[in-house]
Amino acid sequence: MRKPRSVHLWISVAFIAFGLWMVVALSIQSFSSQQLIEHEFWADLLRTTSNDYAERVRAGEADRLPSRGIIRSWYVEKGRNASGAPDYLLGLAPGLYSTETGYGTFTESDAFEGHGSFHALVADLPPGRLITTIDVGQLEDQQNHDSRRSGVWSGLLAVFIGGVIFWLHVNLVRPVRDLADRMRAIVPGTVGERLPTTYRREEIQVIAQASNAHLERVERFIERERSLLDQASHEFRTPIAVISGAMDVLKQMSLPEVSKPALGRIEHAVQDLSETMVALLYLAREASPGAEPIDVAVLHDLLPRLVVDHEHLLGGKAAQLRIGEIEPTFIAAPEAMVRIAVSNLIRNAIESTDDGYVELTLRGGVISVADSGSGFNPVEAARRYRESLQQPAPVRGQGLGLFLIGRICDRFGWKLLIEPATGGGTRAALDVSASIIES
Repeated sequence: MRKPRSVHLWISVAFIAFGLWMVVALSIQSFSSQQLIEHEFWADLLRTTSNDYAERVRAGEADRLPSRGIIRSWYVEKGRNASGAPDYLLGLAPGLYSTETGYGTFTESDAFEGHGSFHALVADLPPGRLITTIDVGQLEDQQNHDSRRSGVWSGLLAVFIGGVIFWLHVNLVRPVRDLADRMRAIVPGTVGERLPTTYRREEIQVIAQASNAHLERVERFIERERSLLDQASHEFRTPIAVISGAMDVLKQMSLPEVSKPALGRIEHAVQDLSETMVALLYLAREASPGAEPIDVAVLHDLLPRLVVDHEHLLGGKAAQLRIGEIEPTFIAAPEAMVRIAVSNLIRNAIESTDDGYVELTLRGGVISVADSGSGFNPVEAARRYRESLQQPAPVRGQGLGLFLIGRICDRFGWKLLIEPATGGGTRAALDVSASIIES
């Protein structure tokens, strides 16, 4: 899934794109205005003006041609320069000339270096030539000034955009991140912990106030659940203790042999119910490192006892429960949690095995329950296990087995892998290496 982009990033990108667009627009405007100096309009103006001045020369009024100002003109007869025309214009052949680069209308010349900005037209007018120039220096200076001003505006725009992005970071991104950090720092279960509502921006204050209201509702909900859990714990313990006491009394009585299997089933049911209640109460508490004593489970002692405890489930089946390699292993977890998880795996394996074996092994911190049966679908079991991890409570009709295993694994950082076993059957591997106590 693609990582979501922040609002600050999108706003920054929008401002930067706008700034670049404005800079490009100003550059195009400056370039377009620069082209006005090189426009063909000047060639038409020179031709029209030159024709007017040529009429004066033909009328014998060559001395009335303007030699000062923006538009100047000189009539140069061959062999003499009585009109005072500039030397760098005297040797030019008839045609259009300019100090600027244009569309090919004008011709450039190295002789124009250092003589300002102008357009010139040299026309044949026997017995001499008529030279007409237009000074575009003032226009070029104005355009250069406009270009510099556009550059200044571009710089100011860049500074403005940078300032807006920085302002957004200080007034939007930083407070939101501070709020998120404070929210993450709140320890679940701590009573009365709230977020500050003293932020300068109203929007952040609204978020903080809404978060505080949500924290208050969650706190009240947790308090109700905790109270209900405590009461339920007390109410459950009493009948379980009564049933267990009655079982002890019945065991000491002389009862018919046919009643012993029923008493055994009742005893195991009470034991399973007691363990399930302990597990649910334990998992319902929020884990707080260092707040509760560390329980140590001796796996190489516990697992063989679990195998013996579940032999009665075989009933009249031809299958057998057996113990494989068991490495000495100590883990930092309550023994009841291991008992519940492994017992569920053993029961599942026995249910799917009518003939063959169910083997329990412990190697490298991995508890394996492998069976030779064929009725237990590993794909379906894996799917149900994944679904159980996503559910806040066990799915109705599927029991507590996978739900409890999933929650226990989540609590202690264990991993459960269900896969086809070598030679047929199913192998369930419970990796408890995250809780191993190194000797």
